[in-house]
Amino acid sequence: MEIFSFGRIVSFFVSFLALTSSQIFSVYDINLIYNKGGDINIQNPVLMQAYYDELGGAPRNYVIESSDGFDLNLKLAVPASTNSAGRYSFKILAVEGDDKAQIDFVDGQTQFVWEKAYDPSTRDYYLDGPEYSKNLPAGKYEIQIFSYENRGKYVLTAGSERKFAWGNLLETYLLVPELKANFFETPAIEFLFTPFGIVLVFFGAILLLIVSLIILINAIAFKFSEKKPEIILLTSAGMAGSKEEIMRVLRKPSYNIKIGHIITASKPEEDKSYVEIDRQLMHEAGFNVEDIDIEGKNKSQLMQILSSVDIIYVQGGNTFFLLKQMRASGFDKIIKKLLKMGIVYAGVSAGSIVAGKSVKTALWLGDKNGVKIKNLSGLGLVPFNIFPHYTKDCDETIKKEQKKSWQKIMIISDTQCLLVQDGKTALLGTGEKVVY
Repeated sequence: MEIFSFGRIVSFFVSFLALTSSQIFSVYDINLIYNKGGDINIQNPVLMQAYYDELGGAPRNYVIESSDGFDLNLKLAVPASTNSAGRYSFKILAVEGDDKAQIDFVDGQTQFVWEKAYDPSTRDYYLDGPEYSKNLPAGKYEIQIFSYENRGKYVLTAGSERKFAWGNLLETYLLVPELKANFFETPAIEFLFTPFGIVLVFFGAILLLIVSLIILINAIAFKFSEKKPEIILLTSAGMAGSKEEIMRVLRKPSYNIKIGHIITASKPEEDKSYVEIDRQLMHEAGFNVEDIDIEGKNKSQLMQILSSVDIIYVQGGNTFFLLKQMRASGFDKIIKKLLKMGIVYAGVSAGSIVAGKSVKTALWLGDKNGVKIKNLSGLGLVPFNIFPHYTKDCDETIKKEQKKSWQKIMIISDTQCLLVQDGKTALLGTGEKVVY
């Protein structure tokens, strides 16, 4: 689940950057033509646009063709850093077919005094040259820029109306560094100290902070939205004694639930009829049941098998044999990860006992430690020990053994089960709760 969209925040950032930029400085159309040959077409002579050029031995011609009358505004300048001695003039010609007639001539080479000026938008100095302004009728016109040598860098600004546009803003951020490096021959890094650069750095830092926060917030939201409840169901007699309770905790219809039926604990037992009864009850309830023996398998095999089930149903039998095979196969290492994936752990008798902190209660019930396990620690899925198959005949044994143990014990009969969900425990089923 994504609370904040990265695309939306970038769109907001660019819009805000554009709005802020337009308030700090007016953006005009930048044209780098010093590497281009031939005539230059001025598409809209009214809008302000700057042409950065370098004469290479011949005049430069600019062509304007307008179907309506317009105000022609022109201004010349030279970059102080690369052409402080450059002086230029221009002619305005009316063009009809192959004929050209001079309308005006602006001399910037003889009598005109070029004055030094500073452009804060690029942090560069200019020498401002002559300006020209005149209303012209519809038609085709040519502007010729020239000098005595027809060499050197200059800037022609045409038009007077400033109109903010996305293209102009983006073009400015792309072209100003190149302009400084190649035209003014000043360090491109200075761009970062121009109003354009300061705004970009400022909002870039804000964008980085926002994106970092978005990633963090979305990661937290994803974790909590995807977090599934950890459900552990511990029974004495499985489906035979707690069918209704098992069905009650399911989050979807039984026919959509796959049970991984771990039968390993029953292998040392001579009488396995209880396993067949439990399996039959699961089929009757509509579950898809797959018998699984964890003996001889490894962690990766079990992870692949068990991650595809909805319930890991650990059948009863010999507790110590089951625990030994859980350790040998790596089941004890992956079960908590499987629980975090939302897979339910359901234990029956020995399958319930091994979920506790210790399996000592299996000895109280007469279970034989034929595999001679010395470490009697359980899986620790719940913070207590489990004593299943309780009847009143067990009271003396429990009282006697409980005096030797400091660990908490939860007692369940064959008609009861313990539901442990996200650390909270509830006793389900029929019969009184027994507490020692």
